[in-house]
Amino acid sequence: MSTCAPHRSTTLRRSQWVAGLLAALALQQTCLAAQAEPAAAELKLDQRRLAAIAGLPPAPGSAAEAADLAILEWLQRFRSPEIVATTWLLLDRDLNVFSSAVGTELGKATPMLSAGLHAFMAPVNSAYRGIKQQQGRIRPYIAHPGLEPCLPRENTGSFPSGHAVWFRSTAELLADLLPERRERLHHVGRQGGANRVLCGVHYPSDVEAGQRLGADAALQIIASPQWRAFRQDPALRAELELLRAVPAKALPPMLR
Repeated sequence: MSTCAPHRSTTLRRSQWVAGLLAALALQQTCLAAQAEPAAAELKLDQRRLAAIAGLPPAPGSAAEAADLAILEWLQRFRSPEIVATTWLLLDRDLNVFSSAVGTELGKATPMLSAGLHAFMAPVNSAYRGIKQQQGRIRPYIAHPGLEPCLPRENTGSFPSGHAVWFRSTAELLADLLPERRERLHHVGRQGGANRVLCGVHYPSDVEAGQRLGADAALQIIASPQWRAFRQDPALRAELELLRAVPAKALPPMLR
């Protein structure tokens, strides 16, 4: 009994230390989120402008709709297992998917940036979801059972692509903060939308509309006083300096 007691005591202390550290990190995230939310408060996007920029899906039976389907059928025949595997790397709408573009694991290294972008994307998400519900376009694999998607099926509408909106908006906002990494960030932003077509979960026109909407939403955010105030936040500026400190030659190769 006596020989085991010190080991158990040490293990207990370590467990308590880890639990305390996790609690402190969780509290930090909560505080930063609360700090970031006011930065995006009262931000209003021009919903009509976004809807006009997104446009309308191809009319049923039109040549444009037939072209949409033909692209998906061609991609399904020729996509390789290796290509499919890379699409899963950009499945989640999470800031970490842009880590390869900046050479740092964004979720851990930049809590203020993460919380701020999450807050600024809230009105963007609301805008595209409203358009998606209004348009009610059926997903391609539901309308055409011969299509076999290589990413998880979803039950929401198809137009516009929410992933394309998120990836394009996030890429533009990050590029505004880190112009040194603009090309790499845009590459991830484009790839995140293109994967939705490659795997047959969206029509090409869904992704094109999402990219247009995402780009304009980012422009509206960047022009807002809320974004300008966010850019001046000392905590954010410190995080951006850490990201800029990563030398270009240390950046990993981009996914193709």
